[in-house]
Amino acid sequence: MPRSNAILGARAIQDQLRKVFLTRSELSDWSSREDEMPKASVVLRADPRNMELDKKRDQLEMNVLRLQEEKKAWQAIRKPLLDVPPLFPKSENGPVALPVFDFLDPDEGKTRGVLTDEAASFNAVRTETESRLGSIQSLLEFQIDQLADAVHKLEQRVFLAGKEADKVLSISALRWRQREEKRTAAETRDMPVMGFLHGLGSILPKRGE
Repeated sequence: MPRSNAILGARAIQDQLRKVFLTRSELSDWSSREDEMPKASVVLRADPRNMELDKKRDQLEMNVLRLQEEKKAWQAIRKPLLDVPPLFPKSENGPVALPVFDFLDPDEGKTRGVLTDEAASFNAVRTETESRLGSIQSLLEFQIDQLADAVHKLEQRVFLAGKEADKVLSISALRWRQREEKRTAAETRDMPVMGFLHGLGSILPKRGE
């Protein structure tokens, strides 16, 4: 009896499944079934080697641009100079007319006079300048010698003053020590007499007894 019930239950389930398959054709037709499984997302990561190569490529491109700029600069330097006309034509051999310097300051006027005076040649100016510099140098050497002598004398005075101070301190210390020794000797010498008088005073009867 239980076995027959199980068989009947299995047949009932089989009939239900058959009905389901008949009503839903996609369950039996595997080719028409849609793939509902989600696709796994792929995370693309940069290759460290490719990143290193990209950096080297960028560096090489920068070096190429820099070399191109340097090449252009060298080419510009190597170009021949343009013919610049002279400031004064060679045909003019006469004296050059200078502008009016009436509005210059006194110091500027002196400078202008020195520059335009034909008698004040470069050699004369150099000789006068060297003479002035020699005088200043001699004066400075004399003052430096005086300063060095004064510093030496000051050092000697400081040294002597230090020696005198040490001598005075030594004499003062010696006299103080001698005075202390005399005072100590006097107190020690008077101690027996003072003790005797103190003992005698304790023996004698007091006044009024």
